[in-house]
Amino acid sequence: MIKLFLEITSEKNNIKAVEDFMQKANMGFQLPDDQYARMMIAVTEIAMNAIIHGNKQNSGKKVKLYVEYDNDYMKIVIMDEGGGFKIKELPDPTTTENIMDLHGRGIFIARAMVDEFFYQHHEDGGSECIMIVRKKKK
Repeated sequence: MIKLFLEITSEKNNIKAVEDFMQKANMGFQLPDDQYARMMIAVTEIAMNAIIHGNKQNSGKKVKLYVEYDNDYMKIVIMDEGGGFKIKELPDPTTTENIMDLHGRGIFIARAMVDEFFYQHHEDGGSECIMIVRKKKK
């Protein structure tokens, strides 16, 4: 099992460090291009949510990324220091009344891009999104 870790301050321009980190992780994991693109969409959506919504772009707060992988799957954990939200209360961005609303869209997109998606808010503060990507068999 390979394990990697990245910590960034909550500034939008740090999304490039997230992209570089995930590119490095995939050099070892070697997802096919189409799956890699989907995984990157999910990771950048969730990382940007952590920066903007979770930590409110407070540069004193950190976003942490943890990746572990073996030959078959990659687990990606993105943690922030924010107040959290109730995932079941996010509006469905595909319904007519919410089609123009931007809330919940990043989570919706990320869920669609990975094999498994979990969200947890911690009582003592901070939230984490866990995403699982499984390599497609050739």
